[in-house]
Amino acid sequence: MNVIRRTILLGLSLCFSLGLLSGCTTGAMHTREQEAIMDLLAQCEAEFRQGKTDRALETASKAIGLTPDRAEAWNTRGFVYASQGLMGQAVEDFTKAVRLNPANATYQSNLGVAYLESGNSALALDAFNQALQVGPQSALTLNHRGMAYRHLGKLEEALRDFNAAVRLKGQDATTYANRAVVYALQQHYDQAKGDLDRAAGLNDALPEVFQSRGLIEMLVGQFDKAEKDFSRALALGAGDTLLYYNRAIARSILGDSAGSQQDYENSCRKGYIPACGFSKMSSQTVIPSL
Repeated sequence: MNVIRRTILLGLSLCFSLGLLSGCTTGAMHTREQEAIMDLLAQCEAEFRQGKTDRALETASKAIGLTPDRAEAWNTRGFVYASQGLMGQAVEDFTKAVRLNPANATYQSNLGVAYLESGNSALALDAFNQALQVGPQSALTLNHRGMAYRHLGKLEEALRDFNAAVRLKGQDATTYANRAVVYALQQHYDQAKGDLDRAAGLNDALPEVFQSRGLIEMLVGQFDKAEKDFSRALALGAGDTLLYYNRAIARSILGDSAGSQQDYENSCRKGYIPACGFSKMSSQTVIPSL
């Protein structure tokens, strides 16, 4: 269980690293108690792989109960919490893991991701800075810190980190997608489109890559390509409420009144209130902005 990848609208990708053994232990396991802890952590990993997250959570809690001074046990439970979207609990557990072993870059990075998912980009940035002091050649952590910078409006710093991540890791779809967002926010649309093309070529199963590329295509007037990319994103399971709305605009401009009307109605039903008015007036269009 090395990473979970999740990509969010406009290429915001998040990863959690669960290190059950790597960088966690300081010596061989000799006592029965130590062996029991490692058995529980291995059991937790197996349960997580099998999709039994509730049982994995119980197993990790048992490990913590036996030896609350073991950083890897707190990190493991924090990972399970994070996978369930329980970021408050994840932050608490990762914080305890970091306090017990501040020299572990994985724990620092996991804490940063949990903060980032919780909407606290400033604290996330601090955690990623600490992680990179320990492991400066981590493309994954550079990618994460770039996202924190982006959320804080520090686009040049974000671009620097994404460029460094690309140099270290090379061909990685999520890094290209993240860098594309910064290029787009800087209105460098050709460079943004190029990165999204690379991301799509490397991984054609990320719906947000196609959704992001569709937005760029809309902004440069390529409405036929945008409509196809929005449709691809929907086929891949994207659920953002703006997706139907954006495709409705593209379809309206392309003269597909029936398809546009249906998309406005779908967007309205999904809770995007501005689409509700357009569902009755499909001839009115507004080009979206990033």
